[in-house]
Amino acid sequence: MKSISLALALSCLSSFAQADTHPGSPDETVERIQTGRYSYVKNIPPADQLNPLKVVVRTNIPQSVNSVGQTVEFLLARSGYVLADAAVLSEEAKALLNLPLPAIHRKIGPMTLDKALTTLSGEAFELVVDPVHRKVAFELASNLVARNQ
Repeated sequence: MKSISLALALSCLSSFAQADTHPGSPDETVERIQTGRYSYVKNIPPADQLNPLKVVVRTNIPQSVNSVGQTVEFLLARSGYVLADAAVLSEEAKALLNLPLPAIHRKIGPMTLDKALTTLSGEAFELVVDPVHRKVAFELASNLVARNQ
């Protein structure tokens, strides 16, 4: 009986991290962390922490925000990303950002931040992301560029 109690005590004092096979790849292992007596979590960051543009947003745009550009800046405010400098934006992108915000875009989400930015720009533009400098911009969609040439 003493040996069973001792074995249980030693197993409780063992390491809290264990290797677990990741379901997507049989060769890779993912560390699991014990968070409770019978519960474990994988020691991997969520997608929105790896890429802040993947955070799910659901917001109402304040009445003080009047243009598409102001809305983009409002949405990016706490993301760590900023709108690219005006010097690198095309004339079409500058025109887009100066347009008044459509009433339908006053309530956004729930959707990821990158999808919200794409929704604001519409089908004519593609979101361009510079992950190194954490800047975003818009450029004409490739199908429109090909048509205009």
